[in-house]
Amino acid sequence: MDTLRIEGRSFFIVGRFERLPKSRIERELAARGGRLHHRLTQGTDIAVVTHEGAVRIGSPTMKAVLVREPGRCLSEETFLRALGLAPALQGKDIDADRFQNLAGLPPEDVRLLALFDILSPSEGRFGFGDLKIAQHVAGLRRRGVSIESVLTAATALRRRRRGSDPQEVIRLDIGPGGDLMMRIGEALAELDGQMRFAWVQPPPDPDALFEAAEQAAAAGALLSAERLYYACLSAIPRDPVVRFNLGNVVRDLGRPAEAKAHYMAAIDAEPGFAEAHFNLGHLALSAGQHTEAIAHFERAVLTDPDFPDPLYNLAALYIQCDRLRDAAPLLERYVRLDPTSKWGHEARKLLLACRTVLTPSRSCERKTTQAAPT
Repeated sequence: MDTLRIEGRSFFIVGRFERLPKSRIERELAARGGRLHHRLTQGTDIAVVTHEGAVRIGSPTMKAVLVREPGRCLSEETFLRALGLAPALQGKDIDADRFQNLAGLPPEDVRLLALFDILSPSEGRFGFGDLKIAQHVAGLRRRGVSIESVLTAATALRRRRRGSDPQEVIRLDIGPGGDLMMRIGEALAELDGQMRFAWVQPPPDPDALFEAAEQAAAAGALLSAERLYYACLSAIPRDPVVRFNLGNVVRDLGRPAEAKAHYMAAIDAEPGFAEAHFNLGHLALSAGQHTEAIAHFERAVLTDPDFPDPLYNLAALYIQCDRLRDAAPLLERYVRLDPTSKWGHEARKLLLACRTVLTPSRSCERKTTQAAPT
C-alpha cells in the first residue's frame, strides 16, 4: 500500500510523529489535495498509526482504529513513504503467505507488527530482516509475552537505538522476574535504559508529557509548557520535535538565545527540519543578522521546496540586497502555493515590481546584441 491516493481523502493521526511536527504533515497533505482530521470519525478515510501510538494500545481511540479494515489503517513509515518523506523499501522478496508460514505468528500479530513498523512490508512482501524479527517475536509470544507488551517495548527499543552506537546489539528478552527487558550485549536493562535497576517511581510517559505541554502552550501557559517539555526531553533527549516546540515556547517567553540552541539541537537530530531552519532565520532577521537569516531561509527552501513561508521571507531579503533575479522565481513559487491569502497578494505585487525592473534591462541587452557588428 506504498502507492496511496491522497487527493480528496481525509486522514487522522494517532499519536505524534517522532521526527516531524504535525503542521508539516498537514501542509504536505494539503499540497496533495488531502486534509487532516483532528478527530477520528466514521467519515475519516485513513487512520495513520505513529510509533508513539504503541503506548496507547489500550486507549478507546486506538481500539477504534484497530477494528477498521486493514486498508483504512497505515503505519507511520508507510504514510511518510506515500508523501515522499521517507525512502522506498528494497529487498522485499518473501510473499505474505510464505512469510506467515515461516514466521510462526498469527495473522493479527503480523498485522500489528507491520502497523507499528516493527515489520516493514512493501506491497504485501517482506524481507529476510522482517522474518528474523517475526521469529524472535514468535519466541517471546510462546513464552507468554503479550503482543501489546511487544509493541510498547519495541517503541522503547527504537528510542534507545536512535542515540546508540550502530554496532551495539540490542534486542528484547525476558528478565528473571518475567518482565520484558532489553538485552544489550550480555547485560539486561529495563526498557527505560536503566541497567537492571527499576525506577522507584514509574518512568514518565513522554507522550503524555508532550500532549500536556502542547495543551499548556495552546492555552498560553508558557512556563508550564516549558517545564513539561523539559520533563519530556529528559525521557527522549534526541527527539527533534520536542526540541523544536521547546524552542518556540522559550522564544515566546522572550529568550531568543535559548530558542536558537533548541532549534539547532532539533536540526542536529533531524538535518532536514525545514521549520527549525525557518525559525532560526526569523531569529537572525530579528537580530539584524541578514546574512545568517538568508542562509537559514535558503536551507529551509532547499529542504522543503513547498514550504511557502521561507520562500516569501527569502525573496524579501533578496530584494533588499538587490538580488531581484534570485527573488522573482521564489515569489512565483509562493504565488502558486498560496494564491489567495494576504501574503499571496503581497507576493504578487513584489513579483510585478521585480519584473518591471528586470524587463527593461533584458530589452536593452537584446538591442545591444542586435547593434553589435557582425
